[in-house]
Amino acid sequence: MQHIKEDYGDNHETRGKAIIDGLRELYVHEILCDATIVTAGKRFPCHRVVLSSVSPYFRALFTCPMKESQSCEVSLLDIPSSVVKGILVFIYTGEAFLSMENIEELFTVSCRLQIRPLQDLCNRFLSKNMHHENCLRIYRLARSHNDQSLLDTAMNCISQHIASLSEKEDFLHLELSEVTRILSSDQLMVSSELTIYNLACRWWKYQSTEDNPLPEELLKVVRFPLMTPEELAGVNVDILSANPSQNSTEFNLRQGMFDERIVCTERGYVLEEYDEYDYYMNSYDPITNTWEKLPYIGPYDGAGLVVVGSKLYVSGGMDERYSVSEEFNVYDSIKNEWKELPPMSRPRYLHGFLHYRDVLYALGGSDKDRILYSAECFNLIENRWSSTSFLPLPLRSFVSAQFRGRLFLIGGYTGSDKTSLQYQGFLIYDIASDTWSQFPGHVVISTAGAVVLDDKLYVIANYDSRHGRLHSDPPYYEQNRSVCMDHFGRICHFNIPPIWKSLEAVVVWRRRIYIIGGIESDESRPEEIFYWTPGESEWTKCLTKVPFSLLGDGALTMQVPMRRFQTLIPGRKLEYNFFTGGEENKERGEQWWESDHSV
Repeated sequence: MQHIKEDYGDNHETRGKAIIDGLRELYVHEILCDATIVTAGKRFPCHRVVLSSVSPYFRALFTCPMKESQSCEVSLLDIPSSVVKGILVFIYTGEAFLSMENIEELFTVSCRLQIRPLQDLCNRFLSKNMHHENCLRIYRLARSHNDQSLLDTAMNCISQHIASLSEKEDFLHLELSEVTRILSSDQLMVSSELTIYNLACRWWKYQSTEDNPLPEELLKVVRFPLMTPEELAGVNVDILSANPSQNSTEFNLRQGMFDERIVCTERGYVLEEYDEYDYYMNSYDPITNTWEKLPYIGPYDGAGLVVVGSKLYVSGGMDERYSVSEEFNVYDSIKNEWKELPPMSRPRYLHGFLHYRDVLYALGGSDKDRILYSAECFNLIENRWSSTSFLPLPLRSFVSAQFRGRLFLIGGYTGSDKTSLQYQGFLIYDIASDTWSQFPGHVVISTAGAVVLDDKLYVIANYDSRHGRLHSDPPYYEQNRSVCMDHFGRICHFNIPPIWKSLEAVVVWRRRIYIIGGIESDESRPEEIFYWTPGESEWTKCLTKVPFSLLGDGALTMQVPMRRFQTLIPGRKLEYNFFTGGEENKERGEQWWESDHSV
């Protein structure tokens, strides 16, 4: 007999709805039921195959030689009937009625009965409705059920509000193991270790019936070396002498002990008579409107820069002799030092350099002779490079950003370096599948920046460009269009105020988008700083200007230790020679350091 398979198209949604509707009818009218769940106040007829399909707990119960398996009755006398009813409604219909009043019971029972879809739904609900008033209670709930995802979310909320949480009853009722785990976290937003000490003392005073000294478990979480002499003066002398970590050199700064700075690369002249460039970084503090210098490895133009926490990674670039580099280096703002890492497989500049989780991605660019298709990635854990899928076309000088596990490459130039054409479109690289997608565009993007904020990708564009301006095809428009995208690359209808003049770098700092090095009028170089918060009608110009000539490699936000902690960090370099190019420049660098000491 011949078997013919008919294809009626994509009817998965219709078929799925029919199954759900059928299960609902069987449950509501108690048809073909072969099991019963018994609570203290009610009996619930149901179907073994349905329960087993969503719950390993029920599957094991109904397939093993136990009394419940033979009698088809499951006793859940300690669970309220309303909770069991809610769980069965979810299993049969996919619907759940969640509120802050019933969520803890539903989450607890779904964990116990191993109903993962409902557990995940409760997880998302708790995460969405978490705030400083309930984060400690949710933390304990997640920890008791070993839900790491919810635990991480709760810990993040606790870290943001730790100073105010000490006044909450939930904090005082934490167990010793819970309070030590919280106070030992690096993520706590405290700018003084004395805050942690006072939190530990407050909790212990509530727990202890007598005036007993802090237990060793609590003493170990306090990082006394991070305290100033003035702060240590307020600590019990006996505690200091008995504390084993007092003289330790192994400790980390808390999250709140960093300043979040905007960093960008400066190009300056060291010796004008020799027309010789020198390079270093400057960091901008939007709170104080001040600039400070950071050491840079330069000179590299068109290098790829990525920040991961307190570390700045720099790949490739073109040096002052017009040689393209494959070098790869990292600056650690905690140690205030540069280190050399394994080089890329080939020289690159004007390439994309992005970060996702523990991997850095170097994409496209140019080796001076040709524009590149190739891409490679560096694993921060394994400390090595490996290749990834090639771009669908050679591309350089594009705007790039990482958004929800996808790498966006927007605009740029394709073809060859000698006859480059402006690319009117964008590429998306899906990291999980190692595949590229190519999308046509109708807007010319020249020098610009792409940043992610509030689950949207903002491409802030202007009409000026430093790379390939004379050879662009089609020619530049007087005003490029800034756009907003979702993570699929779809254009969102969102009003972004126009930028009429040039910009050098775009960066997100907290909830603001900053333009570093903009031109408001016909000035000789871009020196203005603007910021904009989504929803506002225009850009705001900062009073402070850029006090130097920008290199044009973009801007990034980086964590830099607060000045008060810098001298407390073991092994941190307190001096750095910012100048290169011979002994004469070295002397000038040392003189500069003495006259203008900075980070």
